[in-house]
Amino acid sequence: MKQYFVGVDLGSANVVMVVGSRDESSELINIEGVSVQPNKKSIKHGHICTTLTSAVQNLSSVILSAKRELEQELGIKIEQGYFSLGDTNTRCVIVEDMMPVKNKRTGVIGNDDLNIMRQLVSQIRTESCAEGVLSFSPLCYYVNGTKRVLDPTGLQGSWLKARYMLTVGMNDQQNYLKGLHHKLGMEIQGIFVGPTITFPLLVSAVEAEQGVVIVDIGAEVTDVTIVREGRVQYFRSLSIGAELIDADLKSILPKGCKVNRIKHIYGKALSSNVADNVVIKDGTREIIHRNIATVIEARLMDIAEVVGKVVVESGYGEFIPHGYVLTGGSASLDMIDELFERELNRPCRKADKLYGIGKINPECDITPGQHAALAIMLNAAKLSASYVKELDVVDNSDDKDAEIEDNSPAKEVPTPQQPQIKSAEVTPTDTDEVNPTAEGDATAPTEVTEPAKPTAKGGDKKGKGGGVLDKIAGFFSRSLGGDDKDK
Repeated sequence: MKQYFVGVDLGSANVVMVVGSRDESSELINIEGVSVQPNKKSIKHGHICTTLTSAVQNLSSVILSAKRELEQELGIKIEQGYFSLGDTNTRCVIVEDMMPVKNKRTGVIGNDDLNIMRQLVSQIRTESCAEGVLSFSPLCYYVNGTKRVLDPTGLQGSWLKARYMLTVGMNDQQNYLKGLHHKLGMEIQGIFVGPTITFPLLVSAVEAEQGVVIVDIGAEVTDVTIVREGRVQYFRSLSIGAELIDADLKSILPKGCKVNRIKHIYGKALSSNVADNVVIKDGTREIIHRNIATVIEARLMDIAEVVGKVVVESGYGEFIPHGYVLTGGSASLDMIDELFERELNRPCRKADKLYGIGKINPECDITPGQHAALAIMLNAAKLSASYVKELDVVDNSDDKDAEIEDNSPAKEVPTPQQPQIKSAEVTPTDTDEVNPTAEGDATAPTEVTEPAKPTAKGGDKKGKGGGVLDKIAGFFSRSLGGDDKDK
């Protein structure tokens, strides 16, 4: 039986479902099929409108449409898949604390120590009961508070300090998605947070190690993800996107114009590259080309400014030698990379090269707006748990919408038991003494293994962590703005 992997990205403008398969001759994943279904009634700024019955029904019907289209196209039955989750309420929180090494006799740090730390992190309570920790991943460790490593296993010390990135989101979103499988007829095997999983698909290993920023410009949400040392260090979702460009264009275009179509065919991010006297036609309507470019340029400058501020506030402004990589639906706009490079004074490129992808079905026209779904599918393949069954190929005779003529060029939430966490400003750390082998996986929700109960008794009261469980009350009193401010 052939092995398939399914990824579903729930966007404010479109629901994208991707089916991939593993290449037997390599580790690359082939793209078998892609379905894009318009979705403008059920998701607002990335948030599923679970309180509106019509929105809930619309979302399930849109996902079903994508599922049935791919089933008929590929001759398969989709029974399992992974979904994305993330809106402007989803955020990252950086936390850190110390604990004594379990093996007092040798002082060697082992897996038990890492499991104890993970267990403590998994029990953290959020600021609101409506929120939960969706995933968590280690950023780095400090042995005896000084030696910084990515994997402390096998090193000797009396104290172990850890820095973790938690992804916090709304519980209702996760619970709704988990309960949707009855209507879809498919098992939802896992839920990823979009900004935390896209980088293996879009950037090289060198870029991910040395520092790069991924900017995903969606319809209503723009995700800013900072990647360094081969893992996500920080991300933020902004309530700004391409819909603002569409709204501005509507104000200058004649009534009846297809705004989205005009934007992608004639839109340019730099108005200075468009001649003053060029006129384009949309049916019988005449439009000055430079007016379109001027509107697009002004709005993209606003988005670039906000993105730049996020990177500076994160503290990683000087740690991104590879600049910015643009993805999302609006990343296909002509000259958008040149505009971001001009505004942010850093190298910038479009995500025009995909990593980990093998053969692509010739019928699949991959666009930047589908990158998020591809990343979900790739992560599903890493877990090797998403399957569909092969069936006889079914002829798809459904009518498709007529195209407009155009002669122009064309994880379970942990039970709250511990002190609340507070959001903290992120401060990057130095990179000396880095172990290239990273512990944990920052790209997917972490499943915590129940550790053995530590035998060490409470530590010195002057130590930062004290004991393990009896000192957890101060777990997050020292956030990123504390004593560790090294770059």
